[in-house]
Parts: sequence; structure tokens; C-alpha cells
Amino acid sequence: MKKVYFLGIILLATLSAIGQKVRYLDPVFDSVVSYPNVQYGASQTFQNTTLNLNMDFYYPYGDSLTNRPLLVLAHGGSFVQGSRQAADIVKVCREMALRGYVCVSIQYRLGVNIAGSSLNQEFSHAVWRATQDGRAAVRFLRKRHAEESNIDGIDTSKIFVGGISAGGVLGMHLVGLDRYEEIAQTSIDTAQVGDIDGTSGNPGYSWRARGVVNLCGAISNVAWLANNNDVAFISMHGTNDQTVPYKSDYFKFFGNPIGFLQGSFSIDSAAASLGYKSVLHTFQGADHVPFSTNAQYMDTTIRFVSRELYKNLTGLIPTSLETIREGEIASFFPNPANSSISFSASRSNLLQVNIYTLNGQEVMSARVSPGSQLDLAKLERGMYLIEIKTEGSLIRKRLILE
Repeated sequence: MKKVYFLGIILLATLSAIGQKVRYLDPVFDSVVSYPNVQYGASQTFQNTTLNLNMDFYYPYGDSLTNRPLLVLAHGGSFVQGSRQAADIVKVCREMALRGYVCVSIQYRLGVNIAGSSLNQEFSHAVWRATQDGRAAVRFLRKRHAEESNIDGIDTSKIFVGGISAGGVLGMHLVGLDRYEEIAQTSIDTAQVGDIDGTSGNPGYSWRARGVVNLCGAISNVAWLANNNDVAFISMHGTNDQTVPYKSDYFKFFGNPIGFLQGSFSIDSAAASLGYKSVLHTFQGADHVPFSTNAQYMDTTIRFVSRELYKNLTGLIPTSLETIREGEIASFFPNPANSSISFSASRSNLLQVNIYTLNGQEVMSARVSPGSQLDLAKLERGMYLIEIKTEGSLIRKRLILE
């Protein structure tokens, strides 16, 4: 049996040494083709004028596949400013296209009536208009797929929505705020700004998504996630975010608290409690969207999103994937192990531990305390991948049982 382990280690080392690239995980294409200014709908702004809504496409150059995953991403700007051609959202779209995805960057309606009777309601309406536009964009892409012989070469069962900051908020509300009883809990006046589907165009097609890529975004109420058990949540956020809360707090506009938001930590915690697919990368000590101005943070963002999407799409966990998040460090020992392992952590009192086979099948999930032991006697001898998650860190390592 030890010979099998040795051969497995040699194989992993060989693949790493030759730098084998994997579609959806690594940049397997040399360049990207962009196709800008495609109108996907039109709707009324807060000033009661009609705005044409456009999106820009990004395709991997030279790709012949016709069942590619689709990312529908939106820019940041607090729903009052921003552009689908902002440098950070374009960077994300291009990097993901190099990995084999089809990406679109959408423009959505912006602006609030600051002279309105309630800034809380005005911002709620701004989020709702953007959410309606996001749904119209997904409907447009499904309509284009059906009526134009899959012109974009996509698989409409693999559509992920989201984006940066306000784009992440858009994606979370697109998925989560999808019932009239939930809307009734808000200050949204559907008679004034429209209902769940909105009026942005492309009726008759579904706007549902497989997952949300939430980059420093939030949702108004995590309880709205309770009917979305088929959605995967991929989140990234800084613990010192002064714009969109990492946990739960009020969004502030010129220092004034406007609307209550629950950020990525709260989203991930709620999704985990419901047993949903959810992952969170924490930028320890970082402010809002740190990747927008820092190349190292952007590299981390692209790698994390790529890896989590790859896992969701393939059901596999890359055997080369070993990461440690910024911040708090947790560990386990011994390794190789026999019948049990023990845990340590610098600050946390509770650790979430998940163990997977190398083909991505989860074989154990438990919550443990530092200093405690986890019984592994029921697992077959061999090589596994272990994740140890705390509030501020994620450790992902290989575990050998012998």
C-alpha cells in the first residue's frame, strides 16, 4: 500500500514540474476577443428617461467548445457611478476568458434621487433597478442562445452572476430577493419601480443562475437565501471594509447610515448553516475592493475565483491546490496520520474541518475545538485533501493516512 502512496506523490510532483495547465483553472488561451456594446434591454431611470442597456463580451480566442460556462459580471460604484469598462471588472473578465469562460460585463441603471423623501428607499430602489437589469441580462443571454443557434458557445445551465462591490450586491439580490413576501420586508415600492422580473426586456426566459461570484458585496437579509439551496456562493471580502460591511452593518452615504447590509462573512455563515455550497476568502485587514489597485490582491482574486468555479463545475478539487489565507493560522498533526489527528489555532475556539478524496468527494465534515482529536479510523488508508476553516483563515493541505 505504501508503494501506491509513493507513486501518487511522484505523479503529483511530475504534474507540478511540467506545469500542466487545466481548463477553467489556469490561463490555457493566449488572448481574448472582446465584442462590445451589445444591447440587452432598455428601461426607465430614476429620472423617468429611457436608458438603453449594453453589455461587453469577452471570449477565449481560438476556442472551439460550445458548452462553456458563462460569467455575467457587474461593476462597482455604490449604484450611483461606475462603468462596465472599469479597469478592475475588465481585468477579471479577461483573465477568466483566458481560462475558457465566456464573460460579459454589463451596464445597469445608476443614480438615486437624493431629494426623495427617504434615502433608504431611494437606495433600495437603485439596488432593485440594478437587480432587474441583471435579470434582464441573463434572460437576454438565454434568449440569444435559443434564437441564434448558441452564437456564444455557452452552456445555459452554467451561468454565474455577480461582480465587484455593487456588482456583488446585484448578484446576491438577483438570486436572493426573489419572493414577494421578501420584497414586502423592504422599502421597495414595486408599483413605482417594477416587480421581480422588471421591465428591462427579454420576457419569457429564465434569469436563474447556478452561482454568485460576490467580490466585496452584500445582501440586505441573509434569511432570503433559505430558498436557494441549488446556488453556489463564492465570496471575497476585506475585514476592514469601510464601504460594504464584512459582517453586518449599515451602508453609509457621505457618512450617513442608509441601508442595512450583511456582507460576505454573514453570507458565508448563513449559507454554511443551511448546508449550501459556499466559500469565503478573507482579505485580512484590507479595506474595500483591495484588488482594484493592488496587483497582488488581484492575482489572489483571480486564482481563488478560478479554483472555486473549477471545483463547482467539475466536482474535482485540484490536487495541487494548497492555500493558506491571510490572517489567523490553524494546523493539524500528525501527518502522515494513523487513526486520528489533533488541531491547533492561534485565536479561534471552533474549527470547521472538511476532508475530501483526491477526486473531490467529501468523506468527513466536523466542527472541532483546538486541542481536540478527530477520529479517522473509518477512513480508508490513502491520500486526502483536508480543509480547516476559521473566521479569518483557510488551510488546505494534503493528508496521508497510513
